[in-house]
Amino acid sequence: MKFDGIVKFSVAVFLASALVGMAGCGGQTEIQPEPTPMMAEPEPIPEEAPEPEMQRYSVLQGDTLWDISGMADIYGDNFQWPLVFKANRDQIEDPDIIEIGQDLAISREFSAEEVEMAIENAKRTPRYVPHTTPRQRLPIEY
Repeated sequence: MKFDGIVKFSVAVFLASALVGMAGCGGQTEIQPEPTPMMAEPEPIPEEAPEPEMQRYSVLQGDTLWDISGMADIYGDNFQWPLVFKANRDQIEDPDIIEIGQDLAISREFSAEEVEMAIENAKRTPRYVPHTTPRQRLPIEY
């Protein structure tokens, strides 16, 4: 039978390849890869500091710099009102006089020393005296 011969041949080839494979395994030495020099980790690319977002506040009827700076989402401290004044000197002549609809910049770029000085200036500011025109000279240098 011709089929029987093919099967015997296939079995013989399989056994021969198995024996060759086994013979090679017994004396085989493990090949270690050559060590490669360690590459230094790349230095992180410095990211540019994002531009600080300038918060804006639109003045409402009855607002004062004192009230605005005391808001939780502004400074959360009424005594920091000179910071709002300082950031908006281009549009506020007198910190006692602000107008409905003014678009005020709320800066977060003040140093700890500037914040401390603003609080001191607020404490030294004389009591509010109603007036409708800007004062020629402010009581202290903000």
